[in-house]
Amino acid sequence: MTVHFIWDFDGTLVESSQAIREVLALLYQTYHLPFDEDWVMTFIIQESIGVLLQQLAREEELSFEELLTFFNQEQEARDHMINAMPGAKEVLEKTAQKGVKHYILTHKGATTHPVLERLGMASYFEEVVTAANGFKRKPDPEALTYLINKYQMDKKRTYYIGDRSLDQQAAEKSGIQSLNLTCPSSSNNQHINDLMAILDLLPEILD
Repeated sequence: MTVHFIWDFDGTLVESSQAIREVLALLYQTYHLPFDEDWVMTFIIQESIGVLLQQLAREEELSFEELLTFFNQEQEARDHMINAMPGAKEVLEKTAQKGVKHYILTHKGATTHPVLERLGMASYFEEVVTAANGFKRKPDPEALTYLINKYQMDKKRTYYIGDRSLDQQAAEKSGIQSLNLTCPSSSNNQHINDLMAILDLLPEILD
């Protein structure tokens, strides 16, 4: 039975924190809001950029859609700053050689595709689901459920690999396993310190 790895993008497969930091600083400046960089960066790791923008919109009486559009456009303008996470290509290559099928589910927009091409990783993925697909944002399981049903995945052999609690929550809500860079191990989640740890777990995953 095939094993399926569904990957988060920012913070998991690729390192984009510098670009995100620049965009958020610009957003706060543009809307004349005080920017506490340490607090903001910690918040988006623990929650998400979407939750941050929703909170800003609510507290400052701004349009969430306007804030999100601003963020997405400015982030896409900095796609050249995105680099692959250490070990990402090696893990993709070695797991693919063992028959693992790969997918991406991300809140990032359609420019995810050219970034993957530039980094030489596009060929590993069966499908890339982005914000452009129009699914509800994580931790809602709608997009994961779409992939599970479309590719007839065995939930016991399907993993969502991410770096935030909303990734683990989305996996749990969709009934699949989780590999997560920040969340502690639990009944449905295996904590990993880095992507290379996946190779250590591979014999157990493939068993």
